[in-house]
Amino acid sequence: MKYDDASWHSGGDFPKGSPDEYGGTHIALFLRWCFNKGWAGDLHKEEEPEDTQKVIDGELSATEYFFKYCDGKLTDEDLNNEGNAFAEKYYGDNGLYLNDYAKHFGELMYVAPESAHDFQLYKSMIDTRLESSVLTKT
Repeated sequence: MKYDDASWHSGGDFPKGSPDEYGGTHIALFLRWCFNKGWAGDLHKEEEPEDTQKVIDGELSATEYFFKYCDGKLTDEDLNNEGNAFAEKYYGDNGLYLNDYAKHFGELMYVAPESAHDFQLYKSMIDTRLESSVLTKT
């Protein structure tokens, strides 16, 4: 299952002058958060364990990792079962992820790199959703 694809965001009304990778920043941040939760899929843990750990440790940009190892696509292969269970509810077609991201980081959407995002604020945003018993629109 494909949750998101950077190419879906870098066309159409995409800001002129923004590099295509900015269309994947919000996806890469979610991947980093999942890796930090221990939810990396076997593919990443087995094939690129050092770089996966570097993303977790903040030594490698999740955006760089995302485009290098995931080809700009977030799929169920990128996460383990627990990560997929959460992603299906929160990131899936009827999920709240893009709304939450736009609410907290809308001014950065498609115009700023990952480094412009406060990862602790980002982490807090998603941790709050994870801790809520029901993922409903508010």
